[in-house]
Amino acid sequence: MKLAVAIIHGIGTQPDNCDVEGQHAFAQNLIAGLRRRLGAEAEQVAFQSLYWASVLDKRQLDFLGRLRDQPVRWRWLRRIVTLFLGDASGYRKVSEAYDTTYEEVHQCLRGGLNALRAKVDADTPLVVLAHSLGGHIFSNFVWDQQCVNKTPSCPRDPFLALETLAGLVTFGSNLPLFTFAYDTVVPIRFPGHCLLPSVREQARWLNLYAPADVLGYPLRSVPAYAEVVAEDRAMPVGPWYQRHTPLCHLAYWDDRRFQNYVAHYLRDMLTACRLEADQG
Repeated sequence: MKLAVAIIHGIGTQPDNCDVEGQHAFAQNLIAGLRRRLGAEAEQVAFQSLYWASVLDKRQLDFLGRLRDQPVRWRWLRRIVTLFLGDASGYRKVSEAYDTTYEEVHQCLRGGLNALRAKVDADTPLVVLAHSLGGHIFSNFVWDQQCVNKTPSCPRDPFLALETLAGLVTFGSNLPLFTFAYDTVVPIRFPGHCLLPSVREQARWLNLYAPADVLGYPLRSVPAYAEVVAEDRAMPVGPWYQRHTPLCHLAYWDDRRFQNYVAHYLRDMLTACRLEADQG
């Protein structure tokens, strides 16, 4: 394999169902759409879904169950608020040693990356597609790993150390909302240190947001992120009845234009990988 692609979901409940390849339900249509667009080149790409919803879903659903006998109204809206905002409030780093939610979520990501690593070599370039809160979670995950890494030297397994991170596509990202707690905002170091020249030249952090998506924001509007994010792209997504409403936050996955955009970038990365192979 020349390229590894990891896909992480965002807020909201997600079924823990996998296909025969071990890909979770949330990512299956996107993977299928990217493979169709890449054609024969898809054989050079290893995909892997990164699933973390199980850490918080059970607690949220248990709480909603306890509300059944309570005199509360707008139950459907309360369910949305609990499942969506509950993810953002539940995933945070706290000082109490007994609260390990932050680490449990990151361990889910580590498990998915280990599964992806089993399909590729240690020096394989990694592209991550991160939706919504998943972009914030992955950013924290990278930050913590980079605090461990000795840079600029390459670790024994640069892939698992995230030093082959060559592409990051955030979509429907609410990452700017998590920067308000800091006077000085410092983004992750991007790209990774252990990339060959042609791949490093093609490395991009791309951010897409639908204009009607109230949970999706430009990232370059945060000054520090303008240094690492190559592009903010406004892109309406979803069917006509959803495209101009906040419901489009969930519509990126199946959108034709979004899949075309991602496939185009993956093809550029594959070209860079082939160039390095030819020069090697």
